[in-house]
Amino acid sequence: MGQRPAASVQQRRSARLQKWHLSGVEDSQYRSMNVVELRGLLRERGLAVSGVKSLLVKRLNDYVTNDNLGPNRTIEFSQQDYSNIAQEAKRARAESQLDLSENTLQPSSKTPPLAPSVDNVHCLPRTRELQLLAAPIVPDTNLAVIGVDEAGRGPLAGPVVAAAAIVPATIAGIIDSKKITKEDERERIYEELIRSPGIRYAVAVISAKRIDEVNILQATLEGMRMAVAGVMNIDREIQVEKGNDSNVASAERNDSSYVITGGSPKREVPNEIYYALIDGNKVPKEMPCQCESLVKGDGREYSIGAASILAKVTRDRLMHEYDKMYPKYNLSQHKGYPTAAHMSAVGKFGASPIHRRTFAPLKHMKFDEHGNIM
Repeated sequence: MGQRPAASVQQRRSARLQKWHLSGVEDSQYRSMNVVELRGLLRERGLAVSGVKSLLVKRLNDYVTNDNLGPNRTIEFSQQDYSNIAQEAKRARAESQLDLSENTLQPSSKTPPLAPSVDNVHCLPRTRELQLLAAPIVPDTNLAVIGVDEAGRGPLAGPVVAAAAIVPATIAGIIDSKKITKEDERERIYEELIRSPGIRYAVAVISAKRIDEVNILQATLEGMRMAVAGVMNIDREIQVEKGNDSNVASAERNDSSYVITGGSPKREVPNEIYYALIDGNKVPKEMPCQCESLVKGDGREYSIGAASILAKVTRDRLMHEYDKMYPKYNLSQHKGYPTAAHMSAVGKFGASPIHRRTFAPLKHMKFDEHGNIM
């Protein structure tokens, strides 16, 4: 009698997965599975598949013990959870001999390869964040990683908005805001994000006037620096004070640049230091903490993706307000971008106080003090 052919790795994996699907998996069984198998279970349940093994095990175990929660649930991680995740990442780094020698105290343009942007997943991975937690840049400190992004560099009208955020909770739907095409979906994720446990965030609104003074690149970098400083110095009393307009993004404040903050009060963490991950290829000067830039980071890193949603929704809300102040331009529709309809309105009605006069074609036009074309 001939021997039975050895089952392939894929066949054995499928058999194990089927067995666990039918029997109801316990935490100990999750830990005996490999990462590929864990991600298969996560996808089947509509949960996020990013993260190291200990995070995947926790996510699955939480799902089993909270079976009334669906794929849009929020998972909170404690400081001990993050410590465990960091240890898991350190072990994985040692196994794969990943070189983290670039994790110095100076901003670095050379970072280890990041996970690519992935379609059909529920949130971005924390690739760089976990690398930093696994190899602290300063020994005997607690590192808080801040994601930073902006919205509104290209429009002819309105502010550029930069956001910075520390987001301990993993929230389904945190991806690059530009890939979330429905405004109501961005709004839903934004509301879940700002109410998530342990979040600390700041949003800097840089006016069109300031953009014209220093140019859009410098205004954007200025906003990023202001937002990071805002996260590092959150004043809880300002956040909760009723009727305090100084901590509200408003179209009425169109001549000034300002920062609003939100989230949980600043935690009393011993030896806490900050490190910012900034979307793009430039780092603002005089940053209040160590940082690095990540090209296309808003589609690759969780904290930057979260910041992109904060920035985008804040700016869109402002543009809806501006639309009521300046209805001739239909700002709610195009959000100030140079569409044909917007360009036609500028040619017909001139410029509003929130139009960027240094942007073409406005910079080639002459206006009187009321914005009328001369």
